[in-house]
Amino acid sequence: MNKTHDTDKSPAGDEDGELDPRDAARIIEQTEIQARRQFETSSPLAALLGAGVFLFGYGAVWFSMRDQRVYAGPAGWSLALLYGLIAVSAIVGSRVSRRATTGVSGRARRQMQAQSAAVMVAGMGAWVVEGALRHLGVSFRIVYGIFGPTVPLIALAAAAGGYAAAREKWPELGLTMAIIAVAAGSTYFGPNGAWGLTGVGCCVALMTYAAVLTVRLRRPSPVQP
Repeated sequence: MNKTHDTDKSPAGDEDGELDPRDAARIIEQTEIQARRQFETSSPLAALLGAGVFLFGYGAVWFSMRDQRVYAGPAGWSLALLYGLIAVSAIVGSRVSRRATTGVSGRARRQMQAQSAAVMVAGMGAWVVEGALRHLGVSFRIVYGIFGPTVPLIALAAAAGGYAAAREKWPELGLTMAIIAVAAGSTYFGPNGAWGLTGVGCCVALMTYAAVLTVRLRRPSPVQP
């Protein structure tokens, strides 16, 4: 009886070194949660960099056109500032992302590469259409004042949003939907609205997204019993 009692009481695998399947599943789940959170630690910083681009870059373009009665386009210094901020943000974001994804390989890396390719193609398609509109004689006011600051942004956000929905990444999906709504709505207010409202709205959306991610990253991992 004692032998039977001792055998039933001892956990499976304590003496032979084997791991209980339930314990293994919990370890895998916890490891996945920790890895995902470590991978996403760059997201709040990237979001804040993007918010700065929209606030100061788009804001500078709006500022240079705010008193125009007849559309003459943004000032050269404002475009230089916008593209400079985009370049700095892209460089910093790529370095942080490369550091965060060190060691990621296999299917996970292929998924990231596919996402980047989809977003890039969506943006390039929108910019090609922008060039075609100008080639067909559409006015500068429409092409560069309304289409330029909004439609490529909508295309980029839509591609990223599709990936986020497929991966059930709800904060990212919410961000892309907010950007699309802001950019689309701002087109009703002409060039000043397209640049100014898009800049402010997307800045707020990105800052909110950064705050949500920061809270999630600081939240302790759920402990399975």
